[in-house]
Amino acid sequence: MPEAIEWIRHSSLSTSLKEAAIALVPTIPAHLAGLPYCPACENVLCGACGGCHMLDVVPFSRPECTNDHDDMDAHCAAWYQALNAVVTVQRMNEE
Repeated sequence: MPEAIEWIRHSSLSTSLKEAAIALVPTIPAHLAGLPYCPACENVLCGACGGCHMLDVVPFSRPECTNDHDDMDAHCAAWYQALNAVVTVQRMNEE
């Protein structure tokens, strides 16, 4: 999705995080309904590790999900930024 890549390019993320997120944009499905999610908090699971929860919510949901392993590392952060860019562009296009 070219718009999501441009959104990332114009973000204030570090250069290395931008590059990693841009590389992951093509892996984010256009229809987010098919992404794995946590049955407890019903939020998208991390596409990098599968253990981080609540990645599609900003700010994060409270109370925190007890199933969240909070494993987020650089790969998780890059995947989240790619997801965030795709979701943001989709919402902007809907408006």
